[in-house]
Amino acid sequence: MTNLWTVLYFTLSITLTGLMLVLFKRLFQDKLNARWHYLVWLVLLVRAILPANVKIFSTGFALNNIWMEPVKKLRGTVEMGMESLLSSPFGMGGGDLSLLKGGTWSLTDKLFVVYIAGVVLFLLYDLLIYGRLRKDIAKGRDGSPALQEKIRNTAEKYDLLVQKKVKVCRDIETPFLCGFFKPVLVIPEMMEETIDEKVLLHEMLHLKHKDVLVNVALHLLQALNWFNPFVYWLCRIIRNDSEALCDQRVLEKLEGEEKREYGMLLLNMADSRYASRIGTTSMANGAKNIKTRIQRIVDFGRAPKGAAFATGCITVMLCLASVSFAYEPKYFDTSGVETKEELELLLEDARYFNVTSPEMAISILYEAISERDLGKLALTVPQDEFEEYKAWALGEYIDDDRDGARLAEGTKAEYKYRFYDRMRYEDVYFFDRQTDGAVTGALHIVDETEAYREDVPVTERFQYFRVFEENKGKWSVELLEEEHWLFDVYDPGYINRKLREKMEQGTYTVQADWKITEAAFCNEWGIGFSGWDMFSFMNDNSQELQFNESLTPMATHAAYLEYTGTALKEEPQVLVIFTCPAEITKEELWDGNHFHRDFTVGSSGSSSAGFEWDVIETGPDWDGNLYVRGDKSYESLEEAFRMLSEPYEVRIYSRGGELLETFPLKGGALYE
Repeated sequence: MTNLWTVLYFTLSITLTGLMLVLFKRLFQDKLNARWHYLVWLVLLVRAILPANVKIFSTGFALNNIWMEPVKKLRGTVEMGMESLLSSPFGMGGGDLSLLKGGTWSLTDKLFVVYIAGVVLFLLYDLLIYGRLRKDIAKGRDGSPALQEKIRNTAEKYDLLVQKKVKVCRDIETPFLCGFFKPVLVIPEMMEETIDEKVLLHEMLHLKHKDVLVNVALHLLQALNWFNPFVYWLCRIIRNDSEALCDQRVLEKLEGEEKREYGMLLLNMADSRYASRIGTTSMANGAKNIKTRIQRIVDFGRAPKGAAFATGCITVMLCLASVSFAYEPKYFDTSGVETKEELELLLEDARYFNVTSPEMAISILYEAISERDLGKLALTVPQDEFEEYKAWALGEYIDDDRDGARLAEGTKAEYKYRFYDRMRYEDVYFFDRQTDGAVTGALHIVDETEAYREDVPVTERFQYFRVFEENKGKWSVELLEEEHWLFDVYDPGYINRKLREKMEQGTYTVQADWKITEAAFCNEWGIGFSGWDMFSFMNDNSQELQFNESLTPMATHAAYLEYTGTALKEEPQVLVIFTCPAEITKEELWDGNHFHRDFTVGSSGSSSAGFEWDVIETGPDWDGNLYVRGDKSYESLEEAFRMLSEPYEVRIYSRGGELLETFPLKGGALYE
């Protein structure tokens, strides 16, 4: 927990899970024995241990919607413009202990400090009480030989470990265990000679099953939720269930009349009480709790056949449900929108959706524009443009559209956040990555109805964008200019075209008889979605797919070469051209490929090692121009951009394998 909101998420999830379990226990109150009444609390343990935003799987059980979405909206409303050091208006994360670095504390930062102080004080109080108790116990005397003998006999009779550390103390009413790791059995002085072996058995079973550590965990849970009285109530129920389970374990070892006698022992302790302290267990826990435990004894052995199996299945289901709402969903369902009012509510939800990485932002942008989805596109809009986008989106939407938040037709109003009719979104190019993680790039857009027809002009567009971290944990996309071309025939050579433009503008270097312009960039050939499955495909449920949070971009080195000499044009030659890492050897290039055996002019290929090759023939009809590239896939944008600094070069070989020219590639911007 790193800020006030993660504390709120945590305590609400504990409260909701606890309430669900209490209702479950009440429903099956007389159908479960004490063991199952206690074991169902494993669900709460799972929920308490797992972080609020852990991502394991989803069961589709939407209990999180009861409180998660309202709290997210509250967080966004409170934090917007506050500039907290530990919180952001978005998502569930945030918090890098920036308070230690100085700066202005917001109200939520101060309240979080108050919370931390409360946790510390609560734990210090528990430790102080525990320390005083251990000090009082140390003043007691060791148990008499007769008491020690009774303890040994009880342990041997019921096949338990002998409790060696025993103290007899005044001013206590009931026996109890005390100690985190090596507990001491504390006996009231007035019971030293008369203590019943069943009482000793009860405490020894606590020792065997390490129930003292359960008590410690409950005190820690109370400390983390010191302001939540509902958690105190839950902990009291769990402690009583722990005692009831210990009663059941005792009854499982007793026979006949001994079981009735044990019940009478509990009744005699109804007026005794030992306040729960950290690191202890006590058989006496108040008249009301004793009554519940007596009822469990009455129910002992009466559970119907098959109840244990059924209860186990239900417990597993509750665990799965708890985990399924223990993380913030990475999808955004826009399929239920049917009216403009519903779209407006959806857009407000989008304002506070947590886009956690540049890869996720790019994935959402690609999916939103491909699907013409107003809701998903809103997820990426920067806050200072959101109101303008919202007004545009509401103006575009028609109530009789029955496809969720998607638009069936094209954009009616000119606006940079817009969709195009019949457009197919192909590659995504990434030009630059800043030290703060911001990425500039472009979406490649082609009119799919024109691209494969020879009788109509073809429109090709590039929508430039910038992905940046607008707030901690919130990545947004700023749409920049749009560039488009109109061709008589579809020309997919965007990189080739941009490099030729650089050449025409005089941005090139000269080596021997060649002019060279080059660029280094990353690109992704379409974007997949990690949430795809056969069920979604069969039900056309793509609006609910999880957004991809990882890309596999290629680090690409490209060059455009123009031959200015005469020799290659006067005397035809077959040239083999490699674009490859500088460290790769000729043997690796040639021996790893079999194409050089026939040198088919016009052939080309690539290798997973990061090089590509082309075979051309020069001569009088050759225009003297070459476009070459080499690329390699990586697991993330950060890694791909880092590898762009790897030295690359273009090598030109003759048919016989003689190296004619080597052109080191220094990179360069594709888009400025």
